[in-house]
Amino acid sequence: MSSHHIVRDEQEPALLIADPSALSLEYVEHLLEWSPTVIVTETALKEVLRWGIKIDVVVAGMDSLEELKPKLQEQSPVQLLGFESTDLLACAYIFLTDNGYHAVNVMADIYTSTALDLSKSFKTSLDSIIFYNDQKWSYIQSGTYRKWVSTGHHLGVHPVAANTFFKSEGFYTDWENEMLLEPIELTAEVTGQVTLQTNSKPLWVVEEVVIDLYK
Repeated sequence: MSSHHIVRDEQEPALLIADPSALSLEYVEHLLEWSPTVIVTETALKEVLRWGIKIDVVVAGMDSLEELKPKLQEQSPVQLLGFESTDLLACAYIFLTDNGYHAVNVMADIYTSTALDLSKSFKTSLDSIIFYNDQKWSYIQSGTYRKWVSTGHHLGVHPVAANTFFKSEGFYTDWENEMLLEPIELTAEVTGQVTLQTNSKPLWVVEEVVIDLYK
């Protein structure tokens, strides 16, 4: 895998890698075309180093810093940040907000990490999309969500809060302000704009990853 460019822009989404297997390499390569700041947690570092890409920041436990320094010599210049906390994802989020980033793409296991909780709790300052098992998880805080899709495109919709009333437009089976009690899957009937709307309740919107989703 080729390395990405050197130029950085905090307005572009950073790439935070906690689980290297969360996305197929072809999609990782596509994300790297945007020249993101690449942040890797200590647990993911061994595999990401095999990819041969430029890493900008490594987030690690304090006890691991001396061990990691020789492994990162070829990555110079690279920031090696040590933390006492065992939640390295949370430490990475704090680094991103402290350094003025507004968006991040996160590769993480949604079942064994705090990725989904962090996406919700940092939403007002950092817009994050979670990638896991070649799926894309977007946290929609409230109100109306619109997206341009092709006919047959699938959207998973997961309620977050109780008493979520839900409407949809543009799908084969639309909802008309009905209570959403469990995750559902909708299939687009149109090539064009589809709409999801709640009574100011948050949602997770889940999609299979395809390259044109990043555009």
